[in-house]
Amino acid sequence: MADKVSITPRVFLARHGQTEWTKSGRYTGTTEINLTDVGRQQVLGTSRVVVGTGNLIDPAKLGQVFMSPRNRAQQTFDLLFGEAQAKALTVDNKVKTVNELAEWDYGAYEGLLTSEILARRRGQGLDQWNIWEDGCENGEYEGASS
Repeated sequence: MADKVSITPRVFLARHGQTEWTKSGRYTGTTEINLTDVGRQQVLGTSRVVVGTGNLIDPAKLGQVFMSPRNRAQQTFDLLFGEAQAKALTVDNKVKTVNELAEWDYGAYEGLLTSEILARRRGQGLDQWNIWEDGCENGEYEGASS
């Protein structure tokens, strides 16, 4: 049974570490924000536990890595796998940067807090905001994102 489990295809999702905007609660989509020191430590801590030979994510057994084109995603990949392993995966053509994995385009709401978005909408005569129903002014709305 263990052999079957080890060959079963799996998908792992990793979110980038902390940025200044995730720390402050600002909506971050297309803006290039780097990881904070805390964000880098978060990724390195995850890497030590999850990535490596015999660990949950064994780089030698990866078939493909897909990542967002955002700097924070690229930094997370590099930290998660370490310089040598990230380079080896790239050289082996196992890494693909995919635009469709980029975060939501918040348009005019990019970099704002929820309270700022609600105040802006109130000024436009709109009293609520549900991202899935209302979308983002000059940005994406549910059904339009990749």
